[in-house]
Amino acid sequence: MAARRSERAAPARETRATSRMAEAGETAAESKPGMGLGDAMGIVTFLLLVAAILLTDMVLGKQYGKGVFF
Repeated sequence: MAARRSERAAPARETRATSRMAEAGETAAESKPGMGLGDAMGIVTFLLLVAAILLTDMVLGKQYGKGVFF
């Protein structure tokens, strides 16, 4: 009975291992063009920070006459 189990399991393990190796080789060679999520979040955060500084300066310039740019 043990001999039957090892005969059945051996080909299944071998085919799974070779298919995983083939899939890993294909995905490692491919690279996605463009920027990643981290890069996009950094750019958006920077733009929002600059906009917040400019809007704060605009309010200070119009209401109190103390703005740097406005």
